[in-house]
Amino acid sequence: MAHILIIDDDTDILRLLEFAFKRSGHSVSISVNGIEGLERAEIEEPDLVVCDVMMPKMTGYEFCRQAREKPGLKETPIVIFSARFQPIDRQTALDAGATEYLAKTVAPDVLVSRIEALLPQSKDSVKGGVVGLFSMKGGTGVTSLAVNLALALTLAHKSNTVLADLAMMGGHAALLLGVRPTHSSAQLLATSNQNLTSKVIQSHLVKHNAGVQLLASQPAFHEQVLPADRLLLLLKNLKSDFTFTVVDSPYLLEAQGSSILPVLDKLILVLSPDMPSIQSTVIALQGLSQHGIAENKITLVINQTAPHNAVPLQTIQKVLKRPIALAIPYEPDMIKAANNGKPLLLSSPQTQAAAAIGKLAGKLFQ
Repeated sequence: MAHILIIDDDTDILRLLEFAFKRSGHSVSISVNGIEGLERAEIEEPDLVVCDVMMPKMTGYEFCRQAREKPGLKETPIVIFSARFQPIDRQTALDAGATEYLAKTVAPDVLVSRIEALLPQSKDSVKGGVVGLFSMKGGTGVTSLAVNLALALTLAHKSNTVLADLAMMGGHAALLLGVRPTHSSAQLLATSNQNLTSKVIQSHLVKHNAGVQLLASQPAFHEQVLPADRLLLLLKNLKSDFTFTVVDSPYLLEAQGSSILPVLDKLILVLSPDMPSIQSTVIALQGLSQHGIAENKITLVINQTAPHNAVPLQTIQKVLKRPIALAIPYEPDMIKAANNGKPLLLSSPQTQAAAAIGKLAGKLFQ
């Protein structure tokens, strides 16, 4: 299965192609103009792009020229699919960087066959794994980062991803994704005779339209101690069923949550560039060390949650005695995204913060 990006301002063409490609087993993203399509292509790095010529804001020719300047899109097959079919039109497209030029008179099944012939014959398999996000200080944007990272992993690797919000009450992942789950992690983990089979776990998940599945937190007051044995079994089953499992848990260094530490393939320790957060991160690193977590499993990420007065990166690294893997710049649209229930990666993919999260997703399991 390949991931195909379709760029066309004709909604009928978009629906037709989307149906044809999905029927053939491919995943599809759509954009209605070249500028939006280029932004989406940079984030998703699709296996192939189908692009119209005459579009508002940017022509298909210009899309090809700009795409070929992007490191991640230099070798991506680009098929110009146009109502124009004179020889000069085809040559102009090829000169701009297109791989192939097809007329819109081509039947959908023929189009799919022609495009599948252009797809890479083999791709390196995605290793996948479980990544936990954690901070000992509130206000560092852990859940926002977890939500956007889960989306970025899905888009970057075209793989099935689950986000587990393990706050037993009041977690915000469902709110940030704009979904309304009917079940929660608290219900799933409640002590009972029910086995944590894949079927049972699946019945507690809600799927976002971008492909990410969510095990949500309970949005109500509920006193419950995490049963360590069931929590560990849950994570092992998720790891078995999904290519990527993203875990948002505030309890990783407490007795009720530390049982899952050995299951994590990666741990992202999130901090903001202020002294209280830096101090909390020092303590978190000490705790992880005492739990036997190897340094190469830990990725330090700065999330700049305020526009001014950040402690310099060099100072932070000196205090922590560890390198910072990534610094996500302050992005005011992050609040807007949270209020609208549409994550930054989908609502403002052109921002530097979205690009930084996409970069993290691309490198995390390399």
